[in-house]
Amino acid sequence: MKNTIHIPTISTTKFTVAVDQINNNRALLPIVLYEKMENIAIDLVIKNQDLNIPNPSLTKLNILKNAYLNDVLKVKSRIKKYNAKELLLSIEVYKELKKDKDIICNAQFRFDLNKNAISFAS
Repeated sequence: MKNTIHIPTISTTKFTVAVDQINNNRALLPIVLYEKMENIAIDLVIKNQDLNIPNPSLTKLNILKNAYLNDVLKVKSRIKKYNAKELLLSIEVYKELKKDKDIICNAQFRFDLNKNAISFAS
């Protein structure tokens, strides 16, 4: 059994807004955006780990702008805090423009870590 969590410090993935993810105004549904962010957090931390780690709790959510049909969104996650008690993961969703990024949403997810299930690599 593994007893160390291996999480990339920074991870980026992308997705395209599809027809079944929009409302009548062709804007991305907030629940779809939330589920994408939560799934990425879970995939980074829980998937491929033989550890008893509970699902994350949302500690902060800021939806700043709408995304629309066929927008290509990038999701970037970063570890904000990592110790024996908790893991705090920051997630940012944005559209990449020529030289800038247009931030759509950001959130923080907290994982309560079981002290007995995890040992930290030195």
